[in-house]
Amino acid sequence: VVLILATNNLHGMAEQRKVFFELMNSEIKCPVILKREYNDLSELQTLLYSSTDFGALMIDGFGDGTWFSTSNIKHQTSNLAFINRTSFGILQATRTRISKTEYISCPSCGRTLFDLQEVTAKIRSRTNHLKEVKIAIMGCIVNGPGEMADADFGYVGSGPGKITLYRGKEIVRRNLDSKIAVDELIGLIKGNGMWVEPEKVTFPL
Repeated sequence: VVLILATNNLHGMAEQRKVFFELMNSEIKCPVILKREYNDLSELQTLLYSSTDFGALMIDGFGDGTWFSTSNIKHQTSNLAFINRTSFGILQATRTRISKTEYISCPSCGRTLFDLQEVTAKIRSRTNHLKEVKIAIMGCIVNGPGEMADADFGYVGSGPGKITLYRGKEIVRRNLDSKIAVDELIGLIKGNGMWVEPEKVTFPL
């Protein structure tokens, strides 16, 4: 049995939370899907409201999935693509379901020792198919290790043209030439058994 917990209340998050406490008190442990409907909102408003409504519950362990619909909204992409992207993003952020690679990156400052955006894009292009892997990309050694403490792997600027790689909090490659550092990062992921080859998509002729 799966319960669908729906509300039309504009501020329905508290209402849904109350139901979860009632389920707990009654020792009912079946999966619960949270359902909301967002009408006459912009894409940004829908993203904000759905993230707040679902995320606030799921971050506390309430709910096993999301179900929401939209209407009268102008998307650059289809409604379905927007809903899927938003839903999986909420599930990922609340650790309910990990479906894509997660990246941690510093905001960049005067201490940054490489082009953060360029390197991040390069790493993402080669690793974004890895599920349940968290990679930190940090511009310098000053704040990097602290900010990336819960990452699986770290790529940290340690000097001009030099990169230090981490596995968790432990340094495993020190002062690598930046030209080979991304390849070494991939090798580190493979060496720890967390690499899978990207799926090849073929189209019928």
